[in-house]
Amino acid sequence: MRHDPDKILVGEIRDQETAQIAINSALTGHLVFTTVHANNVFDVLGRFLNMGVEPYNFVSAMNCILAQRLVRNICEHCKQPVAVSEDELRESALNPDEWKDTIFYEGAGCFECGGTGYHGRSAIHELLDMSEKIREMILDRRPTSEIKRYARGEGMSTLRESAIERVRAGITTLREINKVTFIEG
Repeated sequence: MRHDPDKILVGEIRDQETAQIAINSALTGHLVFTTVHANNVFDVLGRFLNMGVEPYNFVSAMNCILAQRLVRNICEHCKQPVAVSEDELRESALNPDEWKDTIFYEGAGCFECGGTGYHGRSAIHELLDMSEKIREMILDRRPTSEIKRYARGEGMSTLRESAIERVRAGITTLREINKVTFIEG
């Protein structure tokens, strides 16, 4: 801090002391990037509260929360269309009527992908922008479900929705996103 950095990277926040240092740095006007292990952006809020960090401090310091995961990409060398049954669509919480005309792809497995059908990875993500209303909800200790409902109303898309767009674009498979994301109820 004495060197007046423009940006600070805190490798990972695992405890209250590290969280407080990162928050204090942000509150003094520094741009702070850090990581917290959580399943989604809303679990990050719970992690900070469970560490004993005062909500006012982290709400004042936070601009946004980004959650991301990697999904395997279908191998372009052996990519081929596949049929997906209505039961598979329902199990994936997708409406068969909406998805009946969608072409799904999988990799057959070839030399280029080592027989896996996948080659490379791409990120799926969700971003929670800390609007004034969401800050107020956190300070009021509103349930996560309520904060999530409001954020979705503001246009936030979830990890699952990001993954579904990758399937629709033919980048990854339905099987892969079902393995990497949770089906929301």
